[in-house]
Amino acid sequence: MAGQPPTRPAALRGPLAVALLALSASLLTASPAEAATGTITGLAGKCLDVAGANPADGTPVQLYECNGTAAQQWTVGPDGTVRALGKCLDVTDHATADGAKAQLWTCTGAANQKWTVTAARDIVNPQADKCLDVTDGNAANGTRIQIWTCTGAPNQKWTAPAEQTGDQCWATHYGPQPPGALTASGELFDNNADTAATSLSRQPQLPFGTRVQVTNVANGRSLVVRINDRGTFVQTPQEPKCLDLTDGAFSRLGGSLDPDAGHIVVTQKVLD
Repeated sequence: MAGQPPTRPAALRGPLAVALLALSASLLTASPAEAATGTITGLAGKCLDVAGANPADGTPVQLYECNGTAAQQWTVGPDGTVRALGKCLDVTDHATADGAKAQLWTCTGAANQKWTVTAARDIVNPQADKCLDVTDGNAANGTRIQIWTCTGAPNQKWTAPAEQTGDQCWATHYGPQPPGALTASGELFDNNADTAATSLSRQPQLPFGTRVQVTNVANGRSLVVRINDRGTFVQTPQEPKCLDLTDGAFSRLGGSLDPDAGHIVVTQKVLD
C-alpha cells in the first residue's frame, strides 16, 4: 500500500525463507496451470451456484451471492462441459426453447451439456444456439438460470475460469492495516474486499480499476480482483511478486494468513 510499510512476506527470514524460495523457484519454472476451475460470476457480480450445494440430478442452477463454497466452483472442461460437484451444467429435458431451465445432472456427453465460452463473455449452448441467462435480469439471490436467445444484455454476461496462460508468480497479502488507511487510488482500504495492489515488480503497472482473474496454482481456486493500489515492496529476483491481495481475497483463494506462509503461487489473467 502506498505510504505503508512492506507487506508481511518481506519479513520472512532464515531456513523457512530459504525453503520457500526453493519451492517457489521450482513452481515458477513449471508449465502454466491447465485447470480451468473457479467461480463463474455474472449479473451484479454474483455467482453461478448449485442450489443448496445439492449434487442430486435435477438440482436447480441459480444466481447467488459469491460465498466461496464448492457449490460455486465450476470447471470449464476441454470437452465443452461445465462441471460442479462432480456433475454437469445441463439444459432440462434437452430443451432448446427460450426459457429452458439450467440444472445439475450426471454427465452424459449429450449436446444439452455442451457449452462454449466466448470472448464476448457469453456461455452458449451450441445445440440450442442460445445463451446462459439470468431469468428476467433479476439479480436477487436464488434467481433461476435458463437459456435464452443471445441478446448481449448484462444478464447474459459471465466471467468464467479459462485455461490459464502466461507466467506464474507470487501473490502476497496485506496483513493488518491501521484504521482509515487509504489505497494509492484514494479509496478507503477494505481488507475483506476482492481488491489488490499491483506489485512494483510488475512492469508495466496495471491501471487502477483493472479486473484480474487470479488462480491459485496449488488448488485451482479462482476469483476476480480489482486493482486499486500500488505495492511498496521492493522487487527481488528471488520473490517475483505480482499482486498484494487483501487478507479476505487471499483467504478465499486458500492462502494462509500465517506470517510464515504469506505467499501463494498464482496465474493471473487481465480481464479489462
